[in-house]
Amino acid sequence: MKKFVIFSHRALLMVFCLLVNMWAPLPAMVRAAEVRSIVFPVLGDVSYGDDFGAPRVDHTHEGNDIMAPKMRPLVAAVDGVVNWVQYPEPDWGYAIALSDNDGYQYWYLHVNNDDPGTDDGQGGGLNAYALDIIDGATVAKGQLIGWVGDSGNAESTGSHLHFEIHTPDGTPFNPFESLQAAERITAPAEEPKQPNEILPYGNFKGGASLAIGNFGGEEMIVSGAGPGGGPHVKVTSQDGTVLASFMAYAPNFKGGVDVATADIDGDGIDEIITGAGPGGGPHVRIFTADGQVRGSFFAYALGFQGGVRVTAGDLDNDGNAEIITGAGPGGGPHVRIFKADGTVVDGFMAYAPDFKGGVDVALKPASLTSAAQIVTSALSNGGSHVRTFDLFGNPKASFFAYDANFRGGVKVALANIDPATGAFDIITVPASKGGPDIRVFSSLGMPKSSFESFEPWWRGGYEAATAENGAIYIAANGRRASIRIAGSTYNPNPNPRHGHWWEWGD
Repeated sequence: MKKFVIFSHRALLMVFCLLVNMWAPLPAMVRAAEVRSIVFPVLGDVSYGDDFGAPRVDHTHEGNDIMAPKMRPLVAAVDGVVNWVQYPEPDWGYAIALSDNDGYQYWYLHVNNDDPGTDDGQGGGLNAYALDIIDGATVAKGQLIGWVGDSGNAESTGSHLHFEIHTPDGTPFNPFESLQAAERITAPAEEPKQPNEILPYGNFKGGASLAIGNFGGEEMIVSGAGPGGGPHVKVTSQDGTVLASFMAYAPNFKGGVDVATADIDGDGIDEIITGAGPGGGPHVRIFTADGQVRGSFFAYALGFQGGVRVTAGDLDNDGNAEIITGAGPGGGPHVRIFKADGTVVDGFMAYAPDFKGGVDVALKPASLTSAAQIVTSALSNGGSHVRTFDLFGNPKASFFAYDANFRGGVKVALANIDPATGAFDIITVPASKGGPDIRVFSSLGMPKSSFESFEPWWRGGYEAATAENGAIYIAANGRRASIRIAGSTYNPNPNPRHGHWWEWGD
């Protein structure tokens, strides 16, 4: 009988413990699921189940796996901001975290890391993330943010999105019911404008050329639409308000427009100088800020179709700016100097006469204490070669802005980053195939500083222009014509990579 009593006491204790456990609070990770109002994060047909809490090697599953083919679009589940982006790729794969206005986070893991059609793991950021998916960027519900993949430890499970939702205190909860109730869309929503960018041409994807002009006491941004956008020139304030707009050439011309600004008549107000892009002939035109024509000439032979790059400034201290041109690809490295009426002043070959990659030009105007200098760069296939010349074409300095073997070309601008010194600085950006690497050199080619704008993984071309206060404005080409101040959109990544972008293989 005594043994029976002991057994009964033990049995009652076990039952009591079981009952207590039934009503005890669940561990934080397996809390009761909330239902968030979201857009389904993957476009198209998918398969998924309620696998939250499933056992893993050293943890339990904190999300749902949504199975889908590689390169299927991933979209933002909510309106909000990018909380973090993993780049370069860590060993657990490319990943994105978004935060909504309530502080909830939405994690996207195993984002694509392959070149399309392969399983090579060499796709880089361009095949992982959409444009402007960087720390702190604004996102709109349903916009494209990346592509499905199998990065990290997903190689053996098939391509999928591992999707998590976290409360504001960081606790993950089961996203299954939110996914079940999610809105399904068939195409991505339009990307929103970022707080610190100017979009003179909306979502036009051809990029833009760039200059800063002084039109009656205030500096303004002048842009020329890139290839495919028509010969559209716009003048905007520094907050992006469009102040003037005109077509520099026939409206059906699609080769793009280069722009420069300078005071050609000594009245203290800049004019806008334009150069036609490829296919438009070497046509240079001069306009007032509101689009009134002030002059026009052809910088090279009429049959040349490679386009023309332009810059302008006072070479001889007479108060009137001269116009300097560089021949585009196919025309030889021919730099020419003109008066505003098209009269030829001088010219020279900036590189070997047989070089056909095109030449960009920038100008340091003459002052009471220093002579003018012309700066050139090879636009393509010439290494990253930058040279400086006096107005007679005599070489002054020569250097490589990036790796000597980089063949994407360089574009140049000039600035006085440190007004106390009175010396001019050379600003360089990759012309194509390069990272968002803005560099500052002395007039002798000595490195001084560098900046980044846009995504660190973006590979494309850029334009630069500088304001009197030393601010460097950057526009990216090959994407929507977004104008930003250098450094304003780069946020240090928690997983930085050492070395140079031309060594990354992305």
